[in-house]
Amino acid sequence: MSNAKRLLAGLWLVCLASSVGATVTEVAQSAAAGASSVASKVERAVARGVNAATSGIERGGKATGNALQTAAKKVGIPGAGASSPKP
Repeated sequence: MSNAKRLLAGLWLVCLASSVGATVTEVAQSAAAGASSVASKVERAVARGVNAATSGIERGGKATGNALQTAAKKVGIPGAGASSPKP
């Protein structure tokens, strides 16, 4: 939801709450609950980002290792690859 829609929805909720006799404390608590919801969403997004970065680093490391092993086989370095003779 865009920020403008959230602002309008928030204003509408404040007007509705004030029309039924809500106190300032209740409105403040509602706003605080919304803020904690946003904070938890941000926390989950950061955690997903960290997990994605970790996964990317692991995949990159594996790809680099495979590329080095393939290059070593092509160059003829002893001990590179599964088909090389064991000492």
